[in-house]
Amino acid sequence: MDTTARQVPDQKEDQPEGGVKRPLPSDASGDNADRKRNKGDNDAQEEGEQKENAETDTPTLSKNQLRKLRRQKLWEEKKKDKRLVQKQKRRDQRERKLLEKEAEIAAAAAEGREPILEEKPRREPPVQVPVTIILDCQFEKYMMEKELVSLGNQVTRCYSDNRNAKHPVHMFISSYGGQMKERNETVLGNQHKNWKNIHFVEGDFVEAAAQAKTLMNKMGEDHLIDVLARGGEGDAISLSKPSEDSKKKQRAALIPDPEPDDVDKSIVYLTADSPYTIDRLEPNTCYVIGGLIDKNREKGLCYKIARQRNVRTAKLPIGDFMVMTSRHILATNHVMEIMLQWLETGDWRSAFMKVIPQRKGGKLKEDASTPKLAQEKPEEAACDEQAGSNADAAEDVEMTSPEEDEQGSTAQTV
Repeated sequence: MDTTARQVPDQKEDQPEGGVKRPLPSDASGDNADRKRNKGDNDAQEEGEQKENAETDTPTLSKNQLRKLRRQKLWEEKKKDKRLVQKQKRRDQRERKLLEKEAEIAAAAAEGREPILEEKPRREPPVQVPVTIILDCQFEKYMMEKELVSLGNQVTRCYSDNRNAKHPVHMFISSYGGQMKERNETVLGNQHKNWKNIHFVEGDFVEAAAQAKTLMNKMGEDHLIDVLARGGEGDAISLSKPSEDSKKKQRAALIPDPEPDDVDKSIVYLTADSPYTIDRLEPNTCYVIGGLIDKNREKGLCYKIARQRNVRTAKLPIGDFMVMTSRHILATNHVMEIMLQWLETGDWRSAFMKVIPQRKGGKLKEDASTPKLAQEKPEEAACDEQAGSNADAAEDVEMTSPEEDEQGSTAQTV
């Protein structure tokens, strides 16, 4: 009887088709060990920084604060490198365009024709108007750090929109100070000092309006564009029509206070909580936009402050022209851009459709009622559609394709 033990063949590792090796349990445990080791190193670094703070009698920072400081330092280190890369890209682009231009000139000379060169469109010189927009930045204590950074970015966009506008306004930043001023002077490297046609005022919006009135009074009639000159009779601000919202929203709305006789009509604070609606912009008037990004935590704050300072309040006529699926709360730069668009076109509809982000779900009231009419009378709707002119169709296409905005923050201003 053969008592020799059979030799067991070596077990081969299971391999799927294609020869790809499956990860063994030991590999997974090794990855977990690496992650734990890295986490331990970070924790040790944070504990070491906390001990250094304790030895130097500085306030102890939490781990979350230390992480933010490290991210901030890393961002500042990479900032210079990014600028160098951007400068190099612009330099390469200029050289490429110059080579293309020289090549076109040489080819045209060889073929005996005129060179076809790309010409930049000539921009009409902007005409500044006697209107002032003030960004009220007195609400820092109501905002978190990331909201303050977002507000600073919105102020930058407001300045950019006004600088590139066909009819720029006088722009003021009131209650300027605190973290916004500190960030402009440190993180952003005082770039705001190179801005033109903007004024930073440490006082409140009333003090900024006093300075703005002096500038507007010095302007001649040649700065009074058509949309401001034709104005019309009557007040530019009227009491809002009864809302079509639910009864619950109507009960939550603020009770409108009648304007006192001595109210300052040269200052209009724009807020969605106002019972009044602005019909048009008027010359020699200051319009205040509340720089408050709080995700609607402080409802009615801007309206209360405006009433305390005895100035007029109003909201943009969004409800008169559009149907929104969300509240009529827009970012600060959106309100600024809408007003600049109105100064250019004199049409609230086109201004709303061009500026209001698509995520808001806004539609013109005529467009919103079209499906209902088509459902009730499909034959008449089809005939009307065929009878529509090409000009009307082009207008509809233009007004139903709004630009989508990159920012998601909302301010308590409309």
